[in-house]
Amino acid sequence: MALLDTISTPIMRFWYWHVAQLTQRMPSVRLGGKEFVVYKGVYKPLENEQSCAAYCNHGDRVLDLGTGCGVGAYFCSEKADQIVASDVSATALANAAENCRRFGVTNVEFRHSDMFDNIQGRFDLILANPPYLNLSFDEPEKQFATSTRYLPRLFTALDQHLAPGGRVLVQYPAWFAHRLTALAEAYGFRLVEKKRMPPKPWRLRLLSLIYLQVGFRSSFFLFERAVPLPAAADASDKTDRVTTAVPA
Repeated sequence: MALLDTISTPIMRFWYWHVAQLTQRMPSVRLGGKEFVVYKGVYKPLENEQSCAAYCNHGDRVLDLGTGCGVGAYFCSEKADQIVASDVSATALANAAENCRRFGVTNVEFRHSDMFDNIQGRFDLILANPPYLNLSFDEPEKQFATSTRYLPRLFTALDQHLAPGGRVLVQYPAWFAHRLTALAEAYGFRLVEKKRMPPKPWRLRLLSLIYLQVGFRSSFFLFERAVPLPAAADASDKTDRVTTAVPA
């Protein structure tokens, strides 16, 4: 049994309190040369999450599912045609919107959504950074690290939200690679690429230690359908493209 499988609910309640206090005192993080504001109660990205942009093609329609403070949405915005950034936490959505405004991003729409509940249409790339721990919390601000339902709901809904030739990029611990790929295969998806996250600069290493976010060995897992979806399946979605906007 992996160490992360043994972490209890009381420990995670303390951890959520711990990181919230730290973020209140250190309300930003620098990634890819940009300083991102991070609100209290929002996940602080410490794993070089900006590297997801390498998987975005020019003209893609992207869904950043669980956007947090908006790192994935921002770094994909230069190449993507349209981006929908969603989160179950209204605090996280406001955080992502502020960062996109600060950086002058205009091709992102923000959706308050529990997974796919408020998501329409199909996407060329879906970004997913699921909770690593199999525990349940009701509060939206306590779901970025713990969930019992994220991954099953992700793969269950992909057929309704991936365009023909679409890909889903999952950031997940290398330790649990077999668990992730087995679940994906059960829903008809195959692993195209697995790649370790780039090495962290010393600042991120130090922050990871302070935030007790160590030992995850995060990797990118790129999946696509094992049997491609016919192009005709996307026809009904051509008129469902979002009007992109950043909330004021």
